[in-house]
Amino acid sequence: MRQPCCRRRGGGGGALVEPAALAALLSAGGYGYDLRRTILDRTDGEVDVDVGGLYRSLRRLEEEGAVVSRWSEDETGPRRREYQVTEQGIELAEQWLDALRQRQHLDELLVGLLEGGLAGAGRRA
Repeated sequence: MRQPCCRRRGGGGGALVEPAALAALLSAGGYGYDLRRTILDRTDGEVDVDVGGLYRSLRRLEEEGAVVSRWSEDETGPRRREYQVTEQGIELAEQWLDALRQRQHLDELLVGLLEGGLAGAGRRA
């Protein structure tokens, strides 16, 4: 059985590579570097995923059936893998959305607690 999306990865910035990759695949599909560019463009440069981490996530997603890839048939330039999201990948994206919304809710609660605590201590709020 598949582990929940947000509990199976470690912490840190790399933990958000998977949902960022899924979001880019949902909107555009394409090659790894194109996906990185899509993530940068759609987040106004605020989310910049490591290319190596992105390719590791894409391979893992493919092993799990959330993504499929194929070698490009371009006659010019080096061969590249083109990625597409599957139905299972769409379901995983929905899981990520739920998990991130929950995280956002908890973040807002903690911000409120800290603001209230700082205001009570006569500090900035």
